[in-house]
Amino acid sequence: MNASVYFFDEHQQLLSVVKEDKLLEVIQEKEITANQAELIKDTLNVTLVYEEKLKNSAYMAVKEEDKTFSFYRIAVDSESENKQTFTGISFAPDELDSYIIQDYRPKNEAIKTTLTKLIQGTEWRLGYAEAALPAITDTFYYVSVKEALKQLQTHGCEILFKYEIKGSGISDKWIEVYQKIGKHSNKRFTYGDKVLDIVREQDRNQVYTSLIGRGRGEDVGDGYGKRLDFSSVVWQKSAGDPVDKPKGQAWVELPEMTKLYGIPLKNGTMRRREKVIQFDDEDDAKNLLQRTYQSLVEYSRPLVQFKTQTLESDSLGNTVTIHRYDRNYHYRTRIFKVKINRLSGKTEASLGDNITKSISKAASDLKGAVTAIDEKKMSFYDSEEISKWQDDIIRGAKGGSIMLMNQQDLGKGDSREPYQQVFMNGDSLETSNHFLVMNSDGIGFIEGDFHKNKAHTAWTIDGQFNADYIKTGTLEGVTLKTKSNQLFQVVISSKGSIKFLKNGEEELGRLFATLSGSTGQANGYALLQRKGYIFSINSKSENDESSSRYVIQIPKESTADDPKINSRGVWNHSGDLRITGKLIVNGIEISGNGNGGSGGNPGSGYPPEVTTQADKFAWDLWSFLLANGYSKAAAAGILGNVQQETGGTMDPDTDQIGGPAYGLVQWDGSMYPLIGNQTWDGREYVQRLIAAASITDDYKSTVGQAKLIEWSMYNGQWLGAVSPTSVTGFKAVSDPAVAAYAFEMNFERPKNAHPERQGYALEWYNKFKDLKPSTGTGTGKAGLDHLESLIGRYWGNGECYAVSAEFSGYLGGCGLGAGTQYGLSHVIGDTNAAADIGSSYNWSAVGWKVIYNPSYDQLVTGAIINWKRGGNAGGFNVDYQYGHTGVIKGLANGRIQTYEQNAGKGRIVAVYDRAWVASSEISSIVIPPK
Repeated sequence: MNASVYFFDEHQQLLSVVKEDKLLEVIQEKEITANQAELIKDTLNVTLVYEEKLKNSAYMAVKEEDKTFSFYRIAVDSESENKQTFTGISFAPDELDSYIIQDYRPKNEAIKTTLTKLIQGTEWRLGYAEAALPAITDTFYYVSVKEALKQLQTHGCEILFKYEIKGSGISDKWIEVYQKIGKHSNKRFTYGDKVLDIVREQDRNQVYTSLIGRGRGEDVGDGYGKRLDFSSVVWQKSAGDPVDKPKGQAWVELPEMTKLYGIPLKNGTMRRREKVIQFDDEDDAKNLLQRTYQSLVEYSRPLVQFKTQTLESDSLGNTVTIHRYDRNYHYRTRIFKVKINRLSGKTEASLGDNITKSISKAASDLKGAVTAIDEKKMSFYDSEEISKWQDDIIRGAKGGSIMLMNQQDLGKGDSREPYQQVFMNGDSLETSNHFLVMNSDGIGFIEGDFHKNKAHTAWTIDGQFNADYIKTGTLEGVTLKTKSNQLFQVVISSKGSIKFLKNGEEELGRLFATLSGSTGQANGYALLQRKGYIFSINSKSENDESSSRYVIQIPKESTADDPKINSRGVWNHSGDLRITGKLIVNGIEISGNGNGGSGGNPGSGYPPEVTTQADKFAWDLWSFLLANGYSKAAAAGILGNVQQETGGTMDPDTDQIGGPAYGLVQWDGSMYPLIGNQTWDGREYVQRLIAAASITDDYKSTVGQAKLIEWSMYNGQWLGAVSPTSVTGFKAVSDPAVAAYAFEMNFERPKNAHPERQGYALEWYNKFKDLKPSTGTGTGKAGLDHLESLIGRYWGNGECYAVSAEFSGYLGGCGLGAGTQYGLSHVIGDTNAAADIGSSYNWSAVGWKVIYNPSYDQLVTGAIINWKRGGNAGGFNVDYQYGHTGVIKGLANGRIQTYEQNAGKGRIVAVYDRAWVASSEISSIVIPPK
């Protein structure tokens, strides 16, 4: 069973398909009512994890086993803190109730023809119509299509509504009509197998074995005269009639049912049970006999209904067998109601006769004659006494757990006017010992003897509540305040926070629950201080009971952007103490350290051969792809496609002329968008994808779209239609032409292939494959200039690793990740610790050189320097788990000048001057090519 629920807006356009993992409950109920003048009842109740975009939902749908849909108008919706609930009713009757048929009078016309004419002017069509349906004669005069369909069902048919949903809305809707919905199924409901329970209910009310049928009466001006009967009609079983009925007999009987359910007589025989049934619209004696006989078949037996709980149901209307061997239940009967839990598959099915909803017997009773009732006259005294007795019964004076008392009951006077109302835990005052009393004083309680013990008021008539009676439960949205003054109040809100107010309005601070940004669930609680007011934890003075001083204080100047804290006293601390920022002791700054794992934009460090703007756009994309694990051939294959998609400009800010596409690879959301609904606006579609991929770069930039290409490869854009079929295989391809064709057919997916793209790819490959980024006049000069531009900024993941990762990636070295745009590449070891940078990457593959435990003379300006775990970096020891890393800015006076992050100056890129200690403190340096 498909558990997904489809949600639509007011225009029946698809908003969202909610899958099973977001659904809490999906209950679908369908019922064929016993009253043929009612259409099938069909409802859907859905509860799911709260989703903001569903607030404007107007319709719901679910897919059925036959691949059609059931469609519902949302009648009621509600939401709590973290869930939404929707109740839907069948859409078809609701819609068709708004189409009016003015005057249509079919005569002896096929139901199929009639139904087709009834739905003319609507968007509905007639689908399947069973061949053996009767011809009808009827009048439809100024009624809705819905009411007309209900009226049509009374002629012996049942109607179904079905839908087809394609794309973003309803593509087709049709009506199917049957004599009876369903078929004879081979399904067996056997207790103890997949049937969890079988409950049998039998109704013996109104069982009759003989009916006297009466038809239309003679119109004599004032009402009707003698009614039509069928005494002149003869039935013989030998002639094929269902029972024998001789001429002159005005009733029809089922003798075999009389033997079972008749009236027992003293002589041991059974007399028929008789009833009169009227058909005011029938003027043919033969038809009257037939209709009376059909009613007799139903009247002549008790109604039997079964209810089951099963893990495997059958379709509504189907006839199945039901077995419970321990009770000897063996029936073949029809399913008239199902209640399906679409998440668990558990189904409650009602089978047999619809006892609780059947009105056919009751309706025929209403057609009987009304017997006049003689009114009995009585004296005024009798009338008054009866009135008093009835009054005492109604108000509980003769017994009951609720009593409306007057002054006579309490001995306070003769008035019988209501004085007070009493609720009790027994069925009288004498048998109860707990009482709730409501009168003009208010609401109170009595414990023990009602007549002897005094009532204690809990809530006065003027609104004052006695707090002594609050002993359990939950208070929501309550304000607590002192009675003597209004200067300070405590407010407990219904959302769970406790606010501290000044003069009833100005907030001093609050205690509240904190919520997870990803799940929305409570993950703790916090104390909030407002600017302008202090929050402190105080210790009481030993000498002055009314005096105290803070131990920890958030001063009134503190804010979230500029936090401050004051403390006094002796701090005793056990465990690591980690400090980000300056540590100043008695006015002297103590330097600290951190360890390590940013984004920048390509654009600097172009090889001297790269001069045109198109080449620079291409080099930026080429550099990103190589840094993210693409072979040079794979990168060239992508560039060959981008050249044709952008018309040779390689500009990421390129719109398709006269079309819906945009960007380096001309993303197109007009037909099959990866995210959201179809759109003709390529820019909007790319921005939608950028947001879904959590990319923060400008959507018009090469780096932003390069990241989006990488994201799209793993999120539905790559088809795998031609070899190499996997993204991993594509990244390792060695032939630029193969790469161009694979990217075109698996990612771009044009209607026709463009072989010229393979030629473009070869050109880019030959142009870029041997080029190296410009490093200025010295080792890593361009990279050092780039780091200089980042001073004072938080970079990458804020760790020291991010500075070295940015430097290497910028110069075309190995990709070190750490939150930069340069994803991991050329990895051969552990990438977690800064101390291992020299040995964790294949530096020789990108032309870089590694020196382990270098001497001071081997240090080079522009090299990545990696201190060992716990190593001495010129006066302090770096992290014992990860080590530390930076980039050498200069070498002077036997010291080392570096670019680092997450060291003594905090999580920003900064310049440091380090003392040289020894080769043993440095695990390695990594030197870029000149």
